[in-house]
Amino acid sequence: MTTASKIDLMICTLTKRERLKRGDFRAATWTKCSETAHFVLLATNNQCSIKRFAVTIRKKTGDAVVRNRVRRIVKEFFRLHKDLFREDSDSLIRVKGLPQNLTMGEIGPELKALLSSGKMRTSIR
Repeated sequence: MTTASKIDLMICTLTKRERLKRGDFRAATWTKCSETAHFVLLATNNQCSIKRFAVTIRKKTGDAVVRNRVRRIVKEFFRLHKDLFREDSDSLIRVKGLPQNLTMGEIGPELKALLSSGKMRTSIR
């Protein structure tokens, strides 16, 4: 594997620095940026000048298997679409409810609509 391909691979990974820990998002003041039928996007500025991300989902939403599947799909969306997120912000996606099908094909367009609303870029500056 060449150095260039390793760098390209690292861009598409979800690194440890890009994950928000429990203490990070409990202490922050979150601003509601946008909302869809199943997701809410909350954001705040950070001092580390990197994109950081977390997903929260309530136990009422479904059993552990379902919650973990939704969490994995949303994290995969972040990994593949990092360019939609601001560089110096923390993003928290709260899952309100479950879509009919738990697939990237159904959840992906809704998450794109959540992020492309334009409010994220202006509301937390």
